Amino acid sequence: MPISVLRAYINRETVVYLYHFLKKPLHDKVQSLFSFLTMSSQSRHLDDHDHDQFDPSQPSIPISYPIKTMEDLESRAYFDSFHYPFNISSVPLPQGSVSLPDRPRLLVCHDMDGGYLDDKWVQGGNNPDAYCLRHWYLIDVFVYFSHSLVTLPPPCWTNAAHRHGVKVLGTFITEWDEGRLACNQLLESKESACTYAERLAELAVALGFDGWLINMEVKLHLEQIPNLKEFVSHLTQTMHSSMPGSLVIWYDSVTIYGDLKWQNQLNEKNKPFFDTCDGIFVNYTWKSNYPKLSASEAGDRKFDVYMGIDVFGRNTYGGGQWNTNVALDVIKDGDVSAAIFAPAWVYQTKQPPDIRTAQNHWWALVEKSWGRVNNYPKILPFYSSFDQGWGYHISVEGEQLRDATWNNMSCQGLQPFIEFVDGPTEDTIQVCIDHKEASYKWGGNITFKGTLDDDAQFVTKLFQGELLLDSLPLCITHSL
Repeated sequence: MPISVLRAYINRETVVYLYHFLKKPLHDKVQSLFSFLTMSSQSRHLDDHDHDQFDPSQPSIPISYPIKTMEDLESRAYFDSFHYPFNISSVPLPQGSVSLPDRPRLLVCHDMDGGYLDDKWVQGGNNPDAYCLRHWYLIDVFVYFSHSLVTLPPPCWTNAAHRHGVKVLGTFITEWDEGRLACNQLLESKESACTYAERLAELAVALGFDGWLINMEVKLHLEQIPNLKEFVSHLTQTMHSSMPGSLVIWYDSVTIYGDLKWQNQLNEKNKPFFDTCDGIFVNYTWKSNYPKLSASEAGDRKFDVYMGIDVFGRNTYGGGQWNTNVALDVIKDGDVSAAIFAPAWVYQTKQPPDIRTAQNHWWALVEKSWGRVNNYPKILPFYSSFDQGWGYHISVEGEQLRDATWNNMSCQGLQPFIEFVDGPTEDTIQVCIDHKEASYKWGGNITFKGTLDDDAQFVTKLFQGELLLDSLPLCITHSL
């Protein structure tokens, strides 16, 4: 078997299995396999030349990638790709998270430099500074967004989100002249609309993510609107029948009259689309009274209205960026849901003092305004290594196997609720995730730094569970 094919089929979980199976006798050989894996997962971006030469049918290092043409979508070409089986998520959504809660929710839409960066390497890369999320306890729904026709979430995002009870959506988008041509194919007839809807549903079910954000950013002919409504309705119904608890969310773009006019609220011009799916992502240039107006229009479905906030601040209410919480406060007062677009702004613009601290600070402002929405664990047994999906070494059961940088959000453990402290504090103990010292599994551990007097105690909350406990004993184990 050629080396390139062998590398494609070996992932980190396989190596860990081999480690447990072989243990001490072949310890050195397992270390060599980790070295082999690291070399096979180089975090480099395909340049234009590489992309032009990309043939998904040929064996190579497995990657995630979007579908760019209606022809590829209709023909089901993705399922013939060498990369398809590697992109199937391995962590199902917990049973207790199938239904969305009946309260204002927080949707996060991840848009970063076109997508498919460090996260496209299915088996992980070697960039410890790769963008990642750990604040899942603040999120109900996660959308992976790019400007390609069909954006398929890399499995690392689905695995990490599902582990924390968060739903994951892909994106179907049509825009510019190319998008108009795509819509002509999509909306040629009721039959074509249903066919493409079934293709999208099939992809979500096969890859294990939870639905779609639909964004039609083009002007349409009035006679195309009935088929567009059929597309949205059929996609929603097919998703629901194939995957209970799945979601289809409409983006506030084209109106029921075919005009590309963002309404920035739920009203009579976009409500017919809202009525046929699971929610609407409202454009982000709304005014202060629009959340309450949208709630009134939605009636008993007001929590299915997600008012948009652009973190980059492009004409968004409150200005976004470090003032994102200003918009959240108004949305919360309007008793509807919120949709945060592009929170990676903190990462992309390299906010001081450093990437990790700035992200923790920004999400702390979100938490202060919106509150925690997602409690876990919800089932037993419950385990966390506290790893965030990146590191400077690789350990298994407390033994360091490899001294190498890496990133892979599929390895992320359940994340604790660590309070962000900005400035001096009376606590003599600081809690953090440390990636430099020895770890039990992968590359991170929870660390308590400081000193205590002999008779002093320190208490902090790491998790907020929702567990039904009976009279059986509850056993807790830990490793120091």
